[in-house]
Amino acid sequence: MKKLDGQTAIVTGAARGIGKAICEKLSGEGAFVWVTDIQKDEGEKTVQEIHESGGKADFLQLDVRDADQVISTVDLIYKSSGRIDILVNNAGISGNPAPVDLMSNEEWKDLLDIHVNGSFYCLKAAAKYMKMQNYGRIINMSSLASETSLQGFAHYAAAKYAILGLTETSAKDLASYNITVNALKPGIIRSTLTDSILAVAEERISASTPLGKIGSPEDVANAACFLASPDSRFLTGISIIVDGGFRLVNEMDKVMNEMIPSSI
Repeated sequence: MKKLDGQTAIVTGAARGIGKAICEKLSGEGAFVWVTDIQKDEGEKTVQEIHESGGKADFLQLDVRDADQVISTVDLIYKSSGRIDILVNNAGISGNPAPVDLMSNEEWKDLLDIHVNGSFYCLKAAAKYMKMQNYGRIINMSSLASETSLQGFAHYAAAKYAILGLTETSAKDLASYNITVNALKPGIIRSTLTDSILAVAEERISASTPLGKIGSPEDVANAACFLASPDSRFLTGISIIVDGGFRLVNEMDKVMNEMIPSSI
């Protein structure tokens, strides 16, 4: 028997990258996965690939910025599946970089609308049904940017900090219903969102990562699957960093590496 047999999962931003990898992992562990994304063609392709690998999944087009659409989508999923066990709030964009004083109001609002409001709308809609069944696993996608910030990305860092606040408060609000709420903080993960960064700095980033490589979407999916499983039953309100140790390195480490003989 697989860990997630008989369970129903919803993943937002699931058509590609980390979201797609999470869908594949949850499906591989026995869950029926609802692949939701604003990108219809790519989302349906993800479902097809899950079917070809023996998993169970379906696709629904969803714009998480639309609160009414979120409610109707989650209602439809519950009516079709009879339960909602897992929600992964993964929908997001990286946004366009700009110094904070030059960032447009529209750019700021659009990014926070997707990351923060979208996560709130989906969490609220799914929690309604999770409370009825006295069980649920909610995983919100924060980022290492919530710890280190990222120059030129004030909107992204602010959104990811906000996700942590939403996670910790929701964990308290929903704990009595046997619903856990946790977050993931990916570092630099190989995906379409980081292609431009890796194109110019992959070697430097890999060299600055203690594990010596760039993370994959599957690395994040493995952590998500753990938080979605019964194995994480006593964890709530926490965040797991998936970065290969990247956050640990600082300029002083580089100095010490030059001073300490490699034979030690």
